[in-house]
Amino acid sequence: MESADYLVIGGGIAGTTAAETLRSLDADAKIAILDRERYPLYSKVLIPAYLKGKIAREKVFLRNVAQYQSQNIDLYTETIVAMVDTVKKEVLTKNNKQFAYKKLLVASGGTPRKLSEVFSSTTPIEPLMMRNVEDMDVIYAAINGAEALGHSLTGEAKKVLIVGESFIALEFLEIFSLRGFEVHMLARGKYWGGEARFGAEGSRIMEENFRLHDAVIHRNAEISLIKNDEFYLKNGEHIKAPLWALGIGLTRDFSFLPDIEKNAGLFCDEYLRTSDPDIFAAGDAAEYYDIFLKRRITVGNWTSAFLQGRCAAMNMLFNREARIFKAIPAYTLVNLGINLTFLGMADRETADDTFELSDNNRLMRVFLEKGKVIGAVLINRFNDKIEMTKLIERGAEKNEVAKIFS
Repeated sequence: MESADYLVIGGGIAGTTAAETLRSLDADAKIAILDRERYPLYSKVLIPAYLKGKIAREKVFLRNVAQYQSQNIDLYTETIVAMVDTVKKEVLTKNNKQFAYKKLLVASGGTPRKLSEVFSSTTPIEPLMMRNVEDMDVIYAAINGAEALGHSLTGEAKKVLIVGESFIALEFLEIFSLRGFEVHMLARGKYWGGEARFGAEGSRIMEENFRLHDAVIHRNAEISLIKNDEFYLKNGEHIKAPLWALGIGLTRDFSFLPDIEKNAGLFCDEYLRTSDPDIFAAGDAAEYYDIFLKRRITVGNWTSAFLQGRCAAMNMLFNREARIFKAIPAYTLVNLGINLTFLGMADRETADDTFELSDNNRLMRVFLEKGKVIGAVLINRFNDKIEMTKLIERGAEKNEVAKIFS
């Protein structure tokens, strides 16, 4: 049996940051990472940039094995955790390796949902997904193969259906649009992205930009049947597309931790501690208590995962000087020239009130709860991000926001 003072499940940005932070603060500790991935740390944020032709493939990779070795961090790749015994403080992997730990960090991340989780299909055409490097290479090959067929035969090969209304779906839209594909996008309701997030005006701005880039939007369009490369929708429409891509959100698997309290993520306090005081969580795995929003939330973005990995490491090491994780959730994406920023709880289903400020394809949609600001969606208003973040932190009221920005 191997043993570690600090054992990390997951070698993504949260897990690697935690391990490197621990090493910088404790030169002698035994630190190990168990990672299901084949490759050491790479940037999932940069995968779309590579597929858009903006960077070389090697730029996606951020660490190599030698860099872990130089820091005396034991990295076990292609290692899947089967069970954690929280009483014995032992981890069993699916290849029957055992690891004892003193403190454990779960940074196992999430994986994109499969269509089979929401729809039963027997289609032989596998959807394109953006989970890892292997998926990245499959997408790259599919694009190049379709372009070759499109030039030698007909343009029908350069057609793709994008299922989902997530950030990944937007990345797929830009990837294929930039490569000259005919892109079809499904909206489950009357607006793409849902009225709860963007509202009618925000959806108008988004959809107008989609159309400028020749994307076709299918409304009230959920799939009812897939037969080979033909997609039959519940609204009666029919689409024939040789390629299709999925961006329908994340799923998280914590079956290896039956004794820890959980919901969408592992329940954590403001110090990123789970219900077991010797087990912490970070990144997509953590459903932590946000001291500003006064609720448990999950935040699935690169910057937050980095910050949580660092905070969790400090709290694993310095129990008596625990640090509260304090950061308003924020995500920014530039999609086909549109700048999108999401802050805090940016969803009408969470808030009990909203108000908007808009002009000339710029929008600020503010979400409130009991009269206090809890989130915002900014379209082409990136410069307002810092001020709006401060307003969310202090729970500003509606009139204060309107006074500052109107």
